[in-house]
Amino acid sequence: MKRTKTIIFSFFAFFLLACSARHDYNWQLVLADSLMQLQPDSTLFILQNISNQELATRADSAYYALLMTQAKDQNCVLQTDDSLIRIAAYYYDAIGDIILQAKAHYYYGCVWRDKNNYPKAIVEYRKARTFAEEAKDVNLLSCIYSNVGHLYYSQELDEEADSIYKLAEQLAVQQQDTTGLVYALLQRGMINLKKGEPQYVEAERLLQKALFVAEHFSDSSIKLPVYGSLGDLYNKISDRERTLFYARLSYLSEEDTINCYRAFLLLGDTYFMNAQYDSAEIYLQKIFSAEKYYDTKADACMRLSKIARIRGDMEGAVKMWAEQLAYLDSAEQNHQGYEIFRSAISQERKNCELNKEFYENIIIVLVLAFLILTIIVMICYTKRSNKQKLEEQRWKEKLQLEISLLACKKQALIKGSYENSVVYSKLKKIARDLIRVETKENLTLEEWEQLVKLTDAKWNGIITYLNAVYILSAEEIQICCLYLADVPVKHIGHFIRGYARSTVQLKAREILAKMGASSGSLLKDVLFSLSEELKGY
Repeated sequence: MKRTKTIIFSFFAFFLLACSARHDYNWQLVLADSLMQLQPDSTLFILQNISNQELATRADSAYYALLMTQAKDQNCVLQTDDSLIRIAAYYYDAIGDIILQAKAHYYYGCVWRDKNNYPKAIVEYRKARTFAEEAKDVNLLSCIYSNVGHLYYSQELDEEADSIYKLAEQLAVQQQDTTGLVYALLQRGMINLKKGEPQYVEAERLLQKALFVAEHFSDSSIKLPVYGSLGDLYNKISDRERTLFYARLSYLSEEDTINCYRAFLLLGDTYFMNAQYDSAEIYLQKIFSAEKYYDTKADACMRLSKIARIRGDMEGAVKMWAEQLAYLDSAEQNHQGYEIFRSAISQERKNCELNKEFYENIIIVLVLAFLILTIIVMICYTKRSNKQKLEEQRWKEKLQLEISLLACKKQALIKGSYENSVVYSKLKKIARDLIRVETKENLTLEEWEQLVKLTDAKWNGIITYLNAVYILSAEEIQICCLYLADVPVKHIGHFIRGYARSTVQLKAREILAKMGASSGSLLKDVLFSLSEELKGY
């Protein structure tokens, strides 16, 4: 009946996936792939019954190699031959299929892991990680992190393992992967536990968090390693009550062999500390039924040796001590194969540090070179700027001198034009004649206009200013022109309607009042002062 259900399910799954296959693969390969996650044993059965003749193309051969390696890994079949997965890795590297490249190199790493060649396993896992990140295959990334972290942890490379498990934890949170999150927290807790008493608080936090997550998951098996690790923690901090509690939980729920022996050791150790030597001996003796686990057996021998000494059985104590040494030797031999991997990782760490130091030195040199270059450029720029400013200053001084010379020449020309003009000569002649005799000769309207213009030019635009600012009358402008022409006050009236001297002086005071001049000021002085002020405009 079970076989019938499997066949029906297989063909149904095959029908669904056949429509979405990216290549024209052999139908049996597509069927096997469809069953991989739910029924890996059925997948392995199907693949083992495919003959080489049925693999018509290179794509089929590579696909078969990848699926067979994956199926064996998921069925916990130890693989020590990399020839099969190498076909898949080379093929997918050649065609550049990123998704399958990631899977091929991941399982290539798994084969090297089974062959205990951890350096090559790490190389393949790193390649797989690069492709998986590019393909955004988070499930495969989670598997890669778990495997790499386990390799580092088993070789006591705790810092490297912790950094990988941190990534695995973040990924599990993003993907809401309960199993992955529990595993990452558990491993990080164990790493902190190995660091000693200063990290016990952090270890407890991580392990309790792992237990909290695990208890809300339907599969109770993921809680078992957490129970064991919490038992180890509380045993180290001498909390006997909680040690016994978690040790019993681990033992009563245990199905996995390695964790079972670990629970035996934990229970035996706890009963030993409670001076319950008979109970301790019962659990410690169960450990010797294991074929391997030499470290665990050595710890059990140490406890049994102490129990024998307490009971006064020195022969038994010596025997257990001798067995402890034998198990420690076996454990040492078992770990010798790991030394190459640890050395390779250590060398890689040194290389990374050297590379980091090398690049830091390059950055420092580049920064110093940039600073020196910047300083040189700034010095050159400053010199050039100062030189340019000096040249500009000299040019401005030269230009200012030329402008002053031109202004002087202009002023001289204006003065010459004013003093040599016909109307000014006539004005002076009339003024001189008036000193001797009365005369009726005067300036015509045209000559007045000419005199006003010449006066305005000669005295820096003073007439224009007086008209614009103080709004003087034509008669007042004529009086100002006569004052500026240095005509005596007693003769000014002759040119302005024959005014008497007193009238002229009255008119002068009215002009001063309009200009806002202080009391007692002379119109002639005010006009000359205003002309000087206007020179700068």
